[in-house]
Amino acid sequence: MRADGEPADETDYATCQMCGNEKIRYVHVMEHPDLHEHLEVGCVCAEKMTDDYEGPKRREARLRNRAARRTRWLQRTWRRSAKGNSFLNLEGHNLVVYPTKTGRWGYKIGDRFGLRTYPTANEAKLALFDDFWMATHDDERLWSSD
Repeated sequence: MRADGEPADETDYATCQMCGNEKIRYVHVMEHPDLHEHLEVGCVCAEKMTDDYEGPKRREARLRNRAARRTRWLQRTWRRSAKGNSFLNLEGHNLVVYPTKTGRWGYKIGDRFGLRTYPTANEAKLALFDDFWMATHDDERLWSSD
């Protein structure tokens, strides 16, 4: 529920619809084919509802790790190309953030360009992170040591 990097005291938390706990940051959305609505619950209630005491913890840990990595993304050591663009090389992936002709910022992953442009270089870097994470989050070589 809290944006990555946002201070804890500014967080909007959810309330578990199962037990009433009022400080849930990671919401597990529970669905059942016999019900028309879904329930938004915390990790413990998700475990109890599914009788799965590993899966919800694993998914929540993955989200926590992603949030921490995204927060650190801008602090990474970005190199400067001969053209003056910021870039990272990660396990064979070339990630570039560049200014556009319109004064905005774009990114590319290898030969694939992002679909949108952004007002600042940092916003483009964070969009690059989101796109790159979606494409590679299962690759332990990329995400185990950062």
